[in-house]
Amino acid sequence: MRSRSRACLLALPLAMLVTARSGAAAGPPKRKPLDAKQREAVLALLKAVDLAQDVDVLADAGLAWENHVLKSGDQTAYVPFRLTMGGPADSLRSAAMYVRAVSRRDGLRASDEHSLLRDWLVHSGTDVAPRTAETMYLSPGEMPVGVGTASIRQSTAAAAAASTALTMQQREFEKQQRAADEAKKKQETKQRDPYLFPFEDYFFFDAKGTHRVERALALPAGDYDVFVGLIDRDHVKTSSPMILRRTVTIPDFWSDQLALSSLILVKDVRHIKAAFAGQQQAEHPYAFGQTEVVPVAAASFTPEEALTVVFQMCNYGAPDSDLTADYTFYRVDGARRLFNRTNPQFFSDADLPPPGTWETQAFATQSVALQSFPPGQYELEVSVRDRLTRATAKGTVAFTVGSAVR
Repeated sequence: MRSRSRACLLALPLAMLVTARSGAAAGPPKRKPLDAKQREAVLALLKAVDLAQDVDVLADAGLAWENHVLKSGDQTAYVPFRLTMGGPADSLRSAAMYVRAVSRRDGLRASDEHSLLRDWLVHSGTDVAPRTAETMYLSPGEMPVGVGTASIRQSTAAAAAASTALTMQQREFEKQQRAADEAKKKQETKQRDPYLFPFEDYFFFDAKGTHRVERALALPAGDYDVFVGLIDRDHVKTSSPMILRRTVTIPDFWSDQLALSSLILVKDVRHIKAAFAGQQQAEHPYAFGQTEVVPVAAASFTPEEALTVVFQMCNYGAPDSDLTADYTFYRVDGARRLFNRTNPQFFSDADLPPPGTWETQAFATQSVALQSFPPGQYELEVSVRDRLTRATAKGTVAFTVGSAVR
């Protein structure tokens, strides 16, 4: 008889962070107008990123980027990222940051997308800038609901009850379809130009005493070049922007295919008294409801530590879910070879969030002591098998184990 482990399911809510354009009837939250220094800094960053986009000349000395991709609502992935500053960037104090995503099609960066933010800065400058990237919460009742896959173990005796359930599901689907159609019409009405950058936003923060900043962006499935520009807004005329570019791929999470999110190596999972809101949430992109995960600063460990991974399982069959998660470790310094594996984890309906009608997703976590790992380079492979859909999804993450601390 196989063992079960409910502790392996991370208690994160299904109310994932999504962009304000994901259907908030009241529209995105308002933000403060720019003062003269902020406006000058954002314009300088726009110009610098324009140049980098055109000629691929970058000045990213000292900047390091890490991001993760999670499934969210409205066909949009939630992409928290961490920017670590060193070298010249470490001298920033009153920092301005501009983030832009540019679509890649057939391996080439799109040249026909333009900036709504620039239009606002050039032609207005007095109103409050739109914030398409502002994040917000959706309650579980507002989230897209999970896949309704019939179980072969489900009794067929209660035909009347089953018929009633199907009728309710059909009504719920029709209700959601009407709401989606209305939201789409509103979105199309508001959209003035189909060739806007998929994402752009600006942020201000005090960099004194910190070497990293965390924020998030939202993108649909596809490939993108993400540009990040940094400048000291108190010394715009006497300093040059630092620009970083990274290519980000967003998988298609919005299908009936079993999928895993990014595997996030974390050093802590914290319970917070209340969910962050507004600007606080923007500054804590790895906070989900009343749980905040803290990614490791670097994927490097000692044998005295434990490796903890957090990830999202998406589009599994329900009800009567039956998932198996395997964690396999490989040595990768040299030819990739098996090192060891943990006992499998098993998930059923009792371990997973209640399924909705058309989508399912849940967070899971696993911790492994590294005492038996000799110094070297490793890769963790997570494989999740779904008995109902007979599908398997895999993800990998690399890490290093160093020598013991003496």
